[in-house]
Amino acid sequence: MKPIKEFTVDLNATTNRLDHYWELCVGSCHAATALRADWRAQMTQCHSDLGFRYVRFHGLFNDDMNVVQRPIPAPGVPVRLCFTYIDVIFDFLLSINMKPFVELGFMPEALASGKKTLFHYKANTTPPKDYEQWGWFIGEFAKHLIERYGRDEARSWFFEVWNEPNLGGKDSPAAFWSADKEEYFKLYEATARALKAQDPGLKVGGPATSNNAWIADMIGFCKKSGAPLDFITTHQYPTDVSVGYGVEDSGAFANPMEKLSDPEEMAQIMASPEKMTAFFQEMSVYQSHIWKHVERGQLTEFTKRARVEAGELPLYYTEWGSLAGIESDGPFGASFIAKTVLDNAGLVQGYSFWTFSDIFEEQGQQPAAFHGGFGLMTQHGVPKAPYRAFQLLRQLGNKLYPALNDGTVDIYPVLKEKTNVLQALAVNHNSLLHDIEAADVRIKLPAGVTVHSADIQRVDETNANALAAWKKMGEPEYINPAQKQALLSASHLVRESLEVKNNCFEFTLPAQGIALVCLYL
Repeated sequence: MKPIKEFTVDLNATTNRLDHYWELCVGSCHAATALRADWRAQMTQCHSDLGFRYVRFHGLFNDDMNVVQRPIPAPGVPVRLCFTYIDVIFDFLLSINMKPFVELGFMPEALASGKKTLFHYKANTTPPKDYEQWGWFIGEFAKHLIERYGRDEARSWFFEVWNEPNLGGKDSPAAFWSADKEEYFKLYEATARALKAQDPGLKVGGPATSNNAWIADMIGFCKKSGAPLDFITTHQYPTDVSVGYGVEDSGAFANPMEKLSDPEEMAQIMASPEKMTAFFQEMSVYQSHIWKHVERGQLTEFTKRARVEAGELPLYYTEWGSLAGIESDGPFGASFIAKTVLDNAGLVQGYSFWTFSDIFEEQGQQPAAFHGGFGLMTQHGVPKAPYRAFQLLRQLGNKLYPALNDGTVDIYPVLKEKTNVLQALAVNHNSLLHDIEAADVRIKLPAGVTVHSADIQRVDETNANALAAWKKMGEPEYINPAQKQALLSASHLVRESLEVKNNCFEFTLPAQGIALVCLYL
């Protein structure tokens, strides 16, 4: 019989303010999906349930958004602009009390210097052929937003230049930016100056990199050039160790991602469905293997480093997640979120989880209800276990006591002062391919604390876990309405009463499980 893990909450300990920074923003697929009714229904539910205030998506200027046009397809013919679809999306967001976190990209073909595209929706990733014309376009866009939504409203938004320009290069067949770092800085400066020319109060930042990259270089460039820089944005996933961030021996890994930098090999792979399937299988195996090198709490170590590099500038992670395939859809994804969010409190100004929904078309829409997609919800609107983790986090108060730890179990005591509720969010988390087991937990309160009642809500293998219910169904690729209702039922949080004796309470916390205990004082 394993010994019980015992924790004592010290209510006289120094507390820190727990700002709900993780509710700032959430990610989405490319902008055109925001024209869909099902996207809007899910976004409205996420805002209501989880408190997200902004949404960020790729492809605002993609040609499927109809923004930059030529009257006839002839070289040298002046472009014309149409912001109608953007207005429709932004109008909707404001109608549900949300705002856009505006990612400025990708390149409209009429302004592009090349033909390279990425993803199913054909995002052009090349620099502008004429930076003066690009600056004019960005200026017209900013002017339109100010005229339509008002200067004060536009100033409350964030303008981020491009997406992951460090994942690319002019010779890469699968790049977010078909140029180098210096060219990105040129794009950034032209974009930032065009925005500020319309209103110096508009907030602009970058470098929007993958893997915590280019932060110091970005700040150095802006200081030298005088380019405006109001905030830093970057992205991170725990498997960023696979490209060397924080792991000295990463070069020894058999990394299939290296093929992305070989144009000839990638062209051959992309031309063959069989080779494409084999490549993605190789990537899946590699991603699973790399978790052996991902330590528990890896993102917090990355974040501490980025916080130092960002200096006094606000730091926003405009993409983050576990990136663990199908495991992300279940309790592992939920416990990863809960631990990361609370361990990183005070280090950053805002998070944007990638993404809120599996309505997602980068590689084309996937048919299966659960397939390891980025979303907190399935494409059918079924909340996954990670969705419920965010729902528990939203219930937390703003007064955070020092965390308590024993092995893979963390206890985060929080006081919700307005309603005089003492909370304990318990997380039993470890990285994949690392040892973890269920734990019996006992939490003791100081003498003199009177608890009138208590309850517990759980997310684990058997609670609030639609993935497990889907597996029991036989993993149907296409679900029918009755199956959807069964999955919705399985996904719900359940509030159960919890007995408190002698200022002490106990519960079992399964591997990769989380539980929120609320003590009503």
